[in-house]
Amino acid sequence: MKVNWKALGGLTIVLILGSWIFNILYFQQLHLKEPLFFKYHMIVNMNHGKTIYINFLENKNEGKKVTGIQFVDIPQIRFQIYPDQTYTHHMMMKAAADLQWNDDELRGKLPVTINELFVYYNEGPPAMVPIGEIRIVEDKEADVVDFIASSGSSDGSGSYTVRATQKVKLEKVDFGIKDQSKSWLNLQLANIPVNELKLPMNIEKGEAITLQYHWSNQDAEHAAYEIFQSKIQLHFRTLDGRVVIESVPISQYLRLTNAQVQHLVRTGGELD
Repeated sequence: MKVNWKALGGLTIVLILGSWIFNILYFQQLHLKEPLFFKYHMIVNMNHGKTIYINFLENKNEGKKVTGIQFVDIPQIRFQIYPDQTYTHHMMMKAAADLQWNDDELRGKLPVTINELFVYYNEGPPAMVPIGEIRIVEDKEADVVDFIASSGSSDGSGSYTVRATQKVKLEKVDFGIKDQSKSWLNLQLANIPVNELKLPMNIEKGEAITLQYHWSNQDAEHAAYEIFQSKIQLHFRTLDGRVVIESVPISQYLRLTNAQVQHLVRTGGELD
């Protein structure tokens, strides 16, 4: 069998050129010059012993990497960084820090609002990076309900159940970060949309009430790339006339497809 070296050489050149063009297009469209941090709308209650999670995108292989992050005003909060999701050209990284409910130094600084992170890199100097808004608060524990159970899922749904310790009236149901999340959050009490509830509602001692929520972000919208962690507020009135507010935490889990990640990178990470 006679080998057509001229044709084989031409094919080799085409493959080399194709690979070269692909690499150029990748660096033009999909290569991140800097790790990309997501915008947060978060309220964290110290009394719930919460863990704070910060997500960011990095190039999968070469490029600038995050080696550490820090809240400037509360440096005692220490983050551990680890891979969360793998994509074709990128890695979703997650930084996690536990809030210790018995940290008196941190409690003395509350409430505190964080809009920027101090980020350390494997190359170049550290930098301040906008993060949206993270509020760390210390809500007083209510004495009219006891926690029973909660659940959450990666599809954005979850529930929270409490039991009344005394007879009360539920006068209002509200949630934090309303303006940003109102079009994304479906909130129900006992399978009834909150805006259809007939309030005030009598709650008997020992009666359990369950809140169900579901985040319904649309892939094409900017808010699909933002992260919400808020709280539902239940406003009760006791028989002696006291107004008591119980805060219920709710979270949204960020799960992006490979196509979403590439769209985000191509648009330069524009989240506003």
